[in-house]
Amino acid sequence: MASSTKQPIDPERAEENVTARILAIVTVSYALAMITASLRFYTRAVLVSSFGKDDVVMALAVLCSLVGLVTWIIGCQHGDGRHQETIDAESYAITLIMQYIQSVVTATFGFLFLKISIAMSLLRLSTGNWYRWILWGLSAFVCLYSALAFISFMTFCRPIAGMWDSNIPHHCYSKELYRNFGLFNAACNILTDVAFATLPIPIIWSLQMQRRTRIVLICILSGGYFAVALGIAKAVFIIAFVHEKDGTYEPWAPFFGYLQLNMGIIAACAPMLRPLLGRALRLSAKSTYKPYKDPNYYRAGKALDRMPRSGPNSARGYLKQNTNSGQFEVGDPRWSPVTAPRHDARGGLDLLAETDIFATIRQNKAMEKKDEITDEIVIERADPEFKLEKGIGITAG
Repeated sequence: MASSTKQPIDPERAEENVTARILAIVTVSYALAMITASLRFYTRAVLVSSFGKDDVVMALAVLCSLVGLVTWIIGCQHGDGRHQETIDAESYAITLIMQYIQSVVTATFGFLFLKISIAMSLLRLSTGNWYRWILWGLSAFVCLYSALAFISFMTFCRPIAGMWDSNIPHHCYSKELYRNFGLFNAACNILTDVAFATLPIPIIWSLQMQRRTRIVLICILSGGYFAVALGIAKAVFIIAFVHEKDGTYEPWAPFFGYLQLNMGIIAACAPMLRPLLGRALRLSAKSTYKPYKDPNYYRAGKALDRMPRSGPNSARGYLKQNTNSGQFEVGDPRWSPVTAPRHDARGGLDLLAETDIFATIRQNKAMEKKDEITDEIVIERADPEFKLEKGIGITAG
């Protein structure tokens, strides 16, 4: 690559620069990615105590993004955002070095760690062998094209220093070939972004969650499509790389590539924040099932064996299922058992046996006012003259 020329500098072009704009956007994008990732790590490590390998790999992706931010800061101090002919040779060389580091660390290893982390997280949602094979295949594909990208960057010039120092003897392959390698890598990133954003949708929709929770999670995962849009913008500027005359003033290919990485981190980490933000957003992991029709109605009956048959707790008449632990415990005495009369075969009144009960699931509206949503299994005495109304409670027929 040739260094910047030493021609008279046009004062107007020397004053033109977009450095502040570039720095502001890349800093904000990294800050959002870092905050989202930090909340994910806190949620996984502290709240649910399940910090896994996918979180470790995601931390490596965030670290690569941090390296990218540092290179942008240094690059903007020496030439990024200004016209190439207004930059002295030494500053121009430093700018090229920073762009090279971005290509290797951010555009190669950053995306590699991001995609592998997403695949490892989705493997925990796998419902069949076909789903696991797809994820393993995508992971292998990501590793393959990332290795090819790394080799292309390392062999672009021999020696590598020839990329930023034209005074040493060197040999570099053509800009067209370099452009083709970059375009292939961008296309692979777009393809895998689409795949990782789409694959979780049918799995999440089939989970036993409230519909609102499923819709919110799918909308969050759709943030991966914003990364796809940024990747397409990056590919457009890579195509124009061959005819580029002012690469420091318009470094849009690495710029959109960096935004694509940060958007991918945000989209991958946001769904992990449900245990932390679920109460504030009123997202419950449990569904409001319809009694008599859903198999969970019968499964809930298993909890009746834990219902105290005597003593002071037996008068409370229902069990509460803890949303976090899933265990059943004696609930609030504000709901008491229903002692409903019925006629026996001779026309007399009879009281139902204590074991002649059924379970319905309803939301505790009083707890919702406290920003806490708990699913309660209410045990009430059954009677043929009683019926369910909208799956919420018992009313006389």
